[in-house]
Amino acid sequence: MIGSRRIHIVLVAIAGAVLLAVAAGPVLAQSVEAAAGSVTVQVTPSSVPESGGQVELFALVRDDRGRPLENARVNFLTQTGSLGSGGRLVTTGPDGGVTDRLTVTAAELAAVEENRFWLTAAVGSGGRQLVTENVAVRIQHQPDAAFKYSPGGLLVAFRDVSAGQVTSRQWDFGDGATSTRQSPAHTFPEPGYYAVTLRAGNSVGSDEVTRLIWVGAGRDQSE
Repeated sequence: MIGSRRIHIVLVAIAGAVLLAVAAGPVLAQSVEAAAGSVTVQVTPSSVPESGGQVELFALVRDDRGRPLENARVNFLTQTGSLGSGGRLVTTGPDGGVTDRLTVTAAELAAVEENRFWLTAAVGSGGRQLVTENVAVRIQHQPDAAFKYSPGGLLVAFRDVSAGQVTSRQWDFGDGATSTRQSPAHTFPEPGYYAVTLRAGNSVGSDEVTRLIWVGAGRDQSE
């Protein structure tokens, strides 16, 4: 995972700075028993549209006995987008939790090679080690509409092969009939050419494709 490897490189570069910041803060007075043992990150929502958006970050730090750790210094890291904290250390509250906000633009998401990118929360432990958690944020793309068909006389079977996640479909068979099924079969009234349209959509947007197909005997067209 390219994004994950880049984050680990950044972690190595900042490890010394994070640990120095932890040592300089009031949490240095914590005993070894109160050292950070784990950090868990929650991202809401877990995905962003390709047009950009914001996600809320919540990190929960626990000590090595599983108890919420107050005054732990957390550093959120990302290779995509910008953080509300500006990448500075943020401190957990009495419940061991701390929040941040990530904002990403369409241009930043377009530069991501995969359908997701990674962010990390890092916290220094009493043993002078970094405790980290990596979380993937999925990128939502609008569908790329496409379909195939298999004629059988006037009866034609259609199949949606659109790329991307599709949550809604609207078929127009060019003879006044429509359908919202994923793979409908339709009987045309008479032989001839028909312009069949499929509109595929999801929460990000929609795309449509129109194909001119022959219906009836005498031509072997199937895909």
